[in-house]
Amino acid sequence: MDVGIWQPSQIEADTRYRALAGPLQLWLRRAGDELHIAVDRYPDFDAHHETQPLTPVPNSQPENLTWARWVVGKAGDTVQLVPTTPDRPLVVRPEVPLRLPSKQEALFFVNFPIWVKVSAAAQHSLTLCEEPCIVLSKTWFGDPMSGALCYSMRTRARRDFVDIQARPHRAVCPVRIRNSAAQQLDLERFCVHVEHLTLFQGTTRLWTNQIDVTFRGDKEISQLDYGKHPPTYETVGEVICKARHPVKESLLERGLGSLGLFADDGG
Repeated sequence: MDVGIWQPSQIEADTRYRALAGPLQLWLRRAGDELHIAVDRYPDFDAHHETQPLTPVPNSQPENLTWARWVVGKAGDTVQLVPTTPDRPLVVRPEVPLRLPSKQEALFFVNFPIWVKVSAAAQHSLTLCEEPCIVLSKTWFGDPMSGALCYSMRTRARRDFVDIQARPHRAVCPVRIRNSAAQQLDLERFCVHVEHLTLFQGTTRLWTNQIDVTFRGDKEISQLDYGKHPPTYETVGEVICKARHPVKESLLERGLGSLGLFADDGG
């Protein structure tokens, strides 16, 4: 997997650069002590799945670009793009609805689009902006009082990661769900709190640490364990981005009532 896009790049003054992360196009230019950034996306995101490091381009560019400007001083000489997780939880549906009897467990692989963080690299990196590779629609998950604003996923969670085509602008999160309740758990939708996930560079794709969910009933406390180590489904290297909000211990949360980890198909 080509990871050159995530390496620091030297930016020359008065030169236009472009980087590709799947359907996301990032345009950059440096003028004096300012760094200018513009964003464009291919409309058919399934048809564009390559990456390209920041590369000088001719003067031609899309006519509809809107440039944002940052004063960065000498920090603008070097720019680094960093993959990161979305800034909200994701609502995910299994490939097909699944029933999980008491004392059974199921492993899912959630394939989600990453965001790209643009940093001006100096002694301490200066984060300028973050852009999603794919703009997801927003949805409310949970009850009106204790739910959360999330993103809705188009792609479905699969039971085997080999069925997921590797894409450089996506990461795979393993989620293992155990049903410790006396009653059956009907898995229609579930919520993945990606803000607690670390990104690792794998051989063919980006990975996150695994989430283990123990469901104990609609009105009982459910337990969430976020793995401390990279997954073992393929050879995985170093941490490429730390979690937005790291979790030091297990999270204990309510089931359907307040957490909204699981929900029926009503939303």
